[in-house]
Amino acid sequence: MMSESWLMWAAVLLYAAATVLFVLGVVFKAQKILLGAIIALGIGLIPQTIAMIIRWIAVGHGPYLGFYESVSTFVWLGVVALLLVVLYRRSLSVAGAIVAPLALVMLGAAMFAPKSPLEITPSLASVWLTVHVIFAQLSYSALLISFALGIIYLIRERKQSGKEGEAPTEKKSLLAKLPKQIVLDNLIFRLVAVGFILWTIMMVTGAIWANQAWGRYWGWDAIETWSLITWLVYAVVLHLRLTMGFRGKKFAWCAVIAMPVMLFSLIGVPILYNSIHSAYLNFGTK
Repeated sequence: MMSESWLMWAAVLLYAAATVLFVLGVVFKAQKILLGAIIALGIGLIPQTIAMIIRWIAVGHGPYLGFYESVSTFVWLGVVALLLVVLYRRSLSVAGAIVAPLALVMLGAAMFAPKSPLEITPSLASVWLTVHVIFAQLSYSALLISFALGIIYLIRERKQSGKEGEAPTEKKSLLAKLPKQIVLDNLIFRLVAVGFILWTIMMVTGAIWANQAWGRYWGWDAIETWSLITWLVYAVVLHLRLTMGFRGKKFAWCAVIAMPVMLFSLIGVPILYNSIHSAYLNFGTK
């Protein structure tokens, strides 16, 4: 799969270029440079998408088995989610300064992981596997953007001299072009809520699939346990918002702090722990 590999490396280089442009855009407070960074990200999606299609055809299943395929898909969806947010509000392009480096590091790490295709055994083959994985990846995308916007909220809150909800007074500041803090706060909440709902569906469909594959809905292995921990963390975040009145800075911090738990659940646990999920999450051999 040499063509696939070259295409993926082309995507890595474009994401690296986008990361550099985002840094320059933020440092020099240049919206045009940020636009160039967004364009670089969009162009990077092209070779990555083609590479993922090539692999899909070659291995006979979606790109969601093993570290290489799973992380590649997470990166693809994260970039797509960012571009959709920018289409929604162009001023939110500054969020790319957080998403692009994560995409670069994750896809770069995936390129050094074993790439041998993993087969879906008859006991694991089920439509519920596909549904389970789709909702996991969609949830990741929503929570990733909430994390990025949470960081942006906190940065502007620190720089802001006026009351919450007011934009900074510096006309040339990129932060001044963002929606008001209250708008950002509501957007972060909605993304967290959507991510939580999608994660819930992921767990439910995963349990149904597990019952078909292994004869039990829940087994308390590492993957399942950390999925539950992540669900509980975001349940607490939403509880703090809806019943304890956490808004603004407090809620932004919650969205930021919760994200590493989710990333560890999706990426760290398969690396550090052996579990029954190894049939589709192991690294294989190069």
